[in-house]
Amino acid sequence: MSTQEKKELFTHKVVAGGRTYFFDVRETKEGVKYLVISESKQEGSSYAHRRVMVFEENLQAFADGLQKALNFLKAKPELSSIEKVRQRYPRAYNRWSDEEDEQLKVKWQAGMSIRELASYCQRQPSAVRSRLIKLGLLPAQGKTE
Repeated sequence: MSTQEKKELFTHKVVAGGRTYFFDVRETKEGVKYLVISESKQEGSSYAHRRVMVFEENLQAFADGLQKALNFLKAKPELSSIEKVRQRYPRAYNRWSDEEDEQLKVKWQAGMSIRELASYCQRQPSAVRSRLIKLGLLPAQGKTE
């Protein structure tokens, strides 16, 4: 295309690390506007150039997709329910070791409450209660905290 066939209406340059981006708004001789996003990156002794062209009728869909990608990049990933519980009880959902079972028995028989044991074992009170039942130290209907 000759310079008469396309007209540059706007340009913006962004230098980011080893890459340079150009955002150019151009217009065809028919008056159709479009966006050209160019990337320039040095590769050895030469530069590699890549371009994406987005025409006026597709700009909203492109902008929506770009905004969704930006929102995803900014968002902190949602924690799973297990991860949320482990923030308070770091050993939650881990297998009980023989040593932990023995400590649980000793502490329970010494009079420690389920809440205190939960804190000590870094597990949920319900897990401590279930383990005490499994170890035969608490009846199935449970003991009040």
